[in-house]
Amino acid sequence: MPYILHDLTIDREARSVRRGTDAIRLPDLSFDALVKLIEASPKSVSHSALSQSVWGAEHVSDETVSQRIALLRKALADNPKDPNYIRTVRGAGYAIIGPVKWLEVEPDYDASEPGEGKQSSALIGGLVASGVLVALLVANLAFQAPGAVSPTAQAARQTGVVSEVSLLVSRANQQLGLHQSAETDRAVAMLRDALRREPDHFDARLSLSFALSTKATKFGGNLETKKEAEALARALIEEQPGSSNAWSALGYSLGSQGRMDESLSALQYAYQLNPNNAPAGSSAAHVLLVQGQLYQALDLEFQVLEAGGRSRYAEIQIAQNLELMGHPAAERWRAKALTLNPGQVVILSAIARSQLRDGLAQAALNTLSLAKGEDVTAPPILQMRGRANIALGRNEDARRDLISAGWRGRYDLAALDAKAGKSDRANALVTSAKLAELDGDPDPEFRIQLAEVFASMDRVDEAKAMMAQAVNLGWRDVKWLERSPFLEGLVSSSEWRELEARITREMQTQRRLTEGDAKLLNAINR
Repeated sequence: MPYILHDLTIDREARSVRRGTDAIRLPDLSFDALVKLIEASPKSVSHSALSQSVWGAEHVSDETVSQRIALLRKALADNPKDPNYIRTVRGAGYAIIGPVKWLEVEPDYDASEPGEGKQSSALIGGLVASGVLVALLVANLAFQAPGAVSPTAQAARQTGVVSEVSLLVSRANQQLGLHQSAETDRAVAMLRDALRREPDHFDARLSLSFALSTKATKFGGNLETKKEAEALARALIEEQPGSSNAWSALGYSLGSQGRMDESLSALQYAYQLNPNNAPAGSSAAHVLLVQGQLYQALDLEFQVLEAGGRSRYAEIQIAQNLELMGHPAAERWRAKALTLNPGQVVILSAIARSQLRDGLAQAALNTLSLAKGEDVTAPPILQMRGRANIALGRNEDARRDLISAGWRGRYDLAALDAKAGKSDRANALVTSAKLAELDGDPDPEFRIQLAEVFASMDRVDEAKAMMAQAVNLGWRDVKWLERSPFLEGLVSSSEWRELEARITREMQTQRRLTEGDAKLLNAINR
């Protein structure tokens, strides 16, 4: 339920703040800080507690926290000298002024569409009578796979009656299908509302698992969010072992945690259960790409496309595979991805990344500027913008972007600070306890991020070790390392030359495999 603070309505699930009917736009970090203060009310919250909760870091400077609270106050029109909402508690941090209440009414999920936020019994009856039952079920994902019909849908088919909860799930999936930050938060809010009404609803739990993983991977989310998505998926598999989409949800949640081998197995099994499950096949192909198995990744992507499947990210993943191989068709597939998905966060950030690896920082910024609305502050957009500004020598602009990116920008920010002689953030990220967690994490990009942090701290041997581990785990992007603003000294070392030679040989082999497959080559070039 939403919070009420004086004249403000704060909806934690929908991540929205309103004063009456007027929306107040808050960046993610400002919203998270406000919620933390509200949840602690009437107690105060220290700088360190805000640092942990909002930035997910063990140390964020007091100045950064103070600046964030100042921005929050400005957005709320709260005068710090005579505050209505947030007071400064000397030596203890910040606290909410006045009582916080719960709004005991049904939330209106989409104020931009009057009358559509709530579904009355009369409307439900009208929809059933007009035969819209199946059309209102899950958008974008084929949740009702052959041989794996959910208990919820099965009951609806047998009785011919659709519940209000099923309509909420349908609308939530429509929101998820937009692949936007605000809409994803709105979908999560709808699905939690559905489960408050009907806790065992199969499709609501399935959709919530996908929604939480989407939020975590594309728009920022913590480990708790990812673990909840995994728990939901595992419970669904326990009930329906043959549900392709439950296995997809599990694979997606495991991938969001960096557990790539487990993710690949789950996604491959989901695709085996239902070859029409295009998102599962394409997601498995993405894991193969991360692991450096480019030929296998391309082969699987085109299998899915040939079977008539449609995945939003197929084209950009094909482009990424071809780019690493040095194949000339990469640019055409990038353009195709952008045409099919204009303004989409993952597509824009992937294209900007490609431009950065080619040394085209301004072009990357131009690409990122195509993001619209709240997606301008999506963590992947902000992270790539921060990297582009570093490449252009605009370090203060980069710092602002990376701080706003939250967890997504923390390693770049730590490396940037360390390079400037400020190693507090970096030291917090490379503690012995945190490095011990690497043993169970097969994500190569995580090692590259740590290599950049170590290099910026002049801990060269540790940086080289991280780069070697990344290559062993499948890292194949030579250009990204050569263009890194933090690895200049390392990419001229003898150890790097050996790693580069290994990657180059493997990419030549992957390209030979691809070009030796006439059917695959024809699909790439058509």
